[in-house]
Parts: sequence; structure tokens; C-alpha cells
Amino acid sequence: MTSRNELRDELVGAGYSVKYLDEWQPKTTLYRHKPLYNIEGSIIFDVGSTVSGVPGNPQYVLRKARIGLFNQPPSDTCECRWCRERLASSTPKRDGNGKFVKKK
Repeated sequence: MTSRNELRDELVGAGYSVKYLDEWQPKTTLYRHKPLYNIEGSIIFDVGSTVSGVPGNPQYVLRKARIGLFNQPPSDTCECRWCRERLASSTPKRDGNGKFVKKK
């Protein structure tokens, strides 16, 4: 398998459509699926904020996908690890009997 095909398979595995890979645009907008913090621990850019005018080539998009930037906004149906973690942490916890556990 060539490196182009490997890159394409990895991007498809990260959630990008084949159509996007075949017809990419020179510039695109990426959405944060992972918040960005400063050194003090405060959120600088929250989930859902955008980064506009970035290169749309597959190599660049793949590098950004590894740090939580995708070409689709975050949603409950997104399967990236940050959206899954956020959804799991917002889901109410249940005890052994199936009853909801109150937050402390």
C-alpha cells in the first residue's frame, strides 16, 4: 500500500468522508472537539470554536485531527475520542440497582 493510500485510510478511519478526500478545497474551517487551555488551566478556546482559513490538504487535516480539530462541528453523534469522553462524562451515572447516583 502506498503512503497516499495509507494516509487516505487513516483519514477515513478518523471520520473523514472519501468524497472530502477526493474533492478537498484549498482552504477550510476546522472545529475544535477538544478545548484548548493556557498554562494556568483556563480554557482559551472552547469546544465548537472554529479555526478558519487553514489548508485543506489531507496531510495537514490529519495532523490537526490528531489534536482534536475536525472539519465537522462536535455533536452527540461524533465518534472522536473527545466527543465520546465528553458525552460519557455528561451521562448520568447509575448504581448497581439501576438508580441514578446524585452528584456530590
